[in-house]
Amino acid sequence: MNAAAAEQSNVDQDTWAIAMEWVRSHRRLVHWITVPYLPFMAADEDDLFQEAVLTAVQALNVVREKKESHQKMTSYFRVIFKIRCLEMATGIQAVRLAHEPLPCITQEEEKTCPERHLAEIEQALQRLRGRNREICAWILHQSWPVSTLETARHFNLSQRQVCRHLRRTLHQLTKAA
Repeated sequence: MNAAAAEQSNVDQDTWAIAMEWVRSHRRLVHWITVPYLPFMAADEDDLFQEAVLTAVQALNVVREKKESHQKMTSYFRVIFKIRCLEMATGIQAVRLAHEPLPCITQEEEKTCPERHLAEIEQALQRLRGRNREICAWILHQSWPVSTLETARHFNLSQRQVCRHLRRTLHQLTKAA
């Protein structure tokens, strides 16, 4: 092995050592980032530590490449690690279900479900005003179900406010029906 290759492997070894030490000293940050994703991940502590180290190496390389201060390391790490956690959460999941079977939509139900109810939905939305109507219309126009957290982020509200809007809307619609 020539001197340049030996030096490169030493730099890589140093980078890995720095990254591992950085992750050990920032365990709270790693935990804080992973908490929202943990219920959806099929990963244990070792997996998360390894992902965090890989992310730290990547963030270190970005900091060095851009010749920025090491204070930026945390910012880069947060962004990259959140993306990795999201990817791990959307992967194959170990699902624990109750013993009841999953509901299955038949082809007949699929055909009649969305298009058939559009008129009823529009009629119900006509009874709503203001922010309640805006929130409900946005939720109904999403291609898949959205959470109250996603809705809150979209409308720059708290989850509690979104729940209040939805509760008022539901009460309004059931009272009018």
